Amino acid sequence: MNLVKYTFLISILLLTAIACSDDEACLSNQHSVQAQLLSAWWDTDVDTTLTEVTVIGLGQEDSVYNNESVSELFLPLNFHTDTTVFVISAKTLKDTLRLVAKRELDFISRECGYIFSFDLDTVIHTKTFIDSVSIIYPKIKYGETTENIQLYIY
Repeated sequence: MNLVKYTFLISILLLTAIACSDDEACLSNQHSVQAQLLSAWWDTDVDTTLTEVTVIGLGQEDSVYNNESVSELFLPLNFHTDTTVFVISAKTLKDTLRLVAKRELDFISRECGYIFSFDLDTVIHTKTFIDSVSIIYPKIKYGETTENIQLYIY
C-alpha cells in the first residue's frame, strides 16, 4: 500500500513541475517607470544625483524612497487608473510628477492569467527642482530594464 501512495505522490509532483515551467512562471504584475536624473545646467546630458530624496505615491500607503540618494527612480504605476501621481521631495524642496499611461491587458498563460502593460502618454510636473521631462521609451512592460523618462534637475 505504501508503494501506491509514494507512486501517486511522485506522479503529482512531476505533473506540477511540468505544468508550470520556468518560461510560464507567474509574474508579480509590478511595473515601474524608470527615470534617469540628469543635470539641467549642461548642454549635454550629464547624470546627477539628488540627496535626501523621499518619493510618495498619492493614494499609496508606503513611500517608494525614504531619505535616499538617487541618480535614477523606479516609479510603480497604478493598475486601477490611467494616472499615477508622485510627490518627490529632495531635502526641503518638493515637486509633483503626474504620469498618464494607457493600460493594456496582456495574456501570459492559463495558469498565470493576464498582466498589465502600459504606454506612457504624458508626464506633467511642477517646477521647483525639476526643469523638464523627456519621454525616451513610452512602453512599460514587466521585467524590462529600459529607461522610460529623463528628469532634468536644476
